[in-house]
Amino acid sequence: MRVIIIGAGQVGSAITGALAGEQADVVAIDLVEEQLRELRDMFDIQTLCGSGSNPKLLAEARVDAADMIVAVTDSDEVNMVACAIARLRAPHAIRVARVRERAFLADAAVLGEGGFGVDHAINPELVTAERIREILKVPFATDVADCGPGLKLIGIRIPEGSSLEGRTFAELRSMIPEVRILVTTRIRSGKIRVPGGSDDIRGGDTLFAVSRPEDMERVAALFQFSWRPAKRVTIAGGSGAGRILAERLERSSRYTIKLIEPDADRANALAETLDNVLVLKGNPTDENLLVEENIRDCDVFIAALREAETNVMTALNAKRLGAHRVIALTDKLSYIPIIENAGVDAVVSPRALAIGTILHHIRKGKVKAVIPYGHAAQAEAIAFEALQTSQAVGKPLKAVRFPDGAIVGALIREGRAIIPGGDDMILPGDDVFFFATKSAIPKLERLMAVRLEFF
Repeated sequence: MRVIIIGAGQVGSAITGALAGEQADVVAIDLVEEQLRELRDMFDIQTLCGSGSNPKLLAEARVDAADMIVAVTDSDEVNMVACAIARLRAPHAIRVARVRERAFLADAAVLGEGGFGVDHAINPELVTAERIREILKVPFATDVADCGPGLKLIGIRIPEGSSLEGRTFAELRSMIPEVRILVTTRIRSGKIRVPGGSDDIRGGDTLFAVSRPEDMERVAALFQFSWRPAKRVTIAGGSGAGRILAERLERSSRYTIKLIEPDADRANALAETLDNVLVLKGNPTDENLLVEENIRDCDVFIAALREAETNVMTALNAKRLGAHRVIALTDKLSYIPIIENAGVDAVVSPRALAIGTILHHIRKGKVKAVIPYGHAAQAEAIAFEALQTSQAVGKPLKAVRFPDGAIVGALIREGRAIIPGGDDMILPGDDVFFFATKSAIPKLERLMAVRLEFF
């Protein structure tokens, strides 16, 4: 697959790395030669310096032979024009554009075939805000994502000294037989594994499990967490994801929201537009400000500042000063284990979420969705559509040989979600959610695309 990536900033470089790891033929375009040099040093790719909306440069990149164009510069206009040129030169290619302006996102005619020809618009800040909103609904989770109607994938960190230490996953299931829960992944000391029934649980493990929203309180009790729904929310940073999150949350009567913004002009603008949010002009790293604003009474503190290092400091400081739960944003994927080990409750990466949107379109087989999860997106939830010709159809799951590191975590059948057991079967037309480690994905793709003939 030949992919042209326009924009070598944080999002573009992350997508470049992900696609280079998928053995794609990647060409990166950017105005800044230094950023391109860094990409060349890390990955074996071609780079071109210049504007991604320049028809001559796109011709030099052989846009006519591209299978996908991903335009993720900081300019909506450049991204959309690049897609418009690509529509003329490579009408067969998938065209993805990063679009921040919500007026564009709301107008399908402008973005679509009759306009700029954008097949898929991505907004990492919007996706990030939605992911945080999901995390807020599950008070003990390190991460939350939808995996079909009526099912959630939740991250659970096992505290040191937990009475569950030493228990096997088979024993765990027997403790609440009335609750359908399937642990899909275990991360221990940075190593990821799809556990079997005889694998054990230890303090410090991060588990990812599939369960139903109505069972979350009982899941919390199983893992010995208190169920404390969030009411008082403080957001540090009012640009990007922080602003979008405040707008989303203020629509609900569930939350009392404070937003701390260090820039005076932005704080004033936010105060005028956010009717049900208390906007404070100040530095979120200021301990005196946090103490004055009763940080100890805060149910959830969300560090959403743009600068990665400042954001980490803000999150750690809020936790030290007594915030009950702290969520931090970071695009430094190497920071995530460090931040979590320092006591931050959940870490969200806009870059990792954006990568998931792109991977959806390069995975082999009839793929319906791709959801990266785990430390630095080490694992993926991938939904395939099952066809009549599949060798897996009509057989108990325990009789089907799937790659090591992959597990069927959910079946979506006629709009209803099923957490399967070994005796359940895949039927034609099911959407099958696999949860897989990165190392297992190529084998899973080959299995789905060739042996099981999903596509």
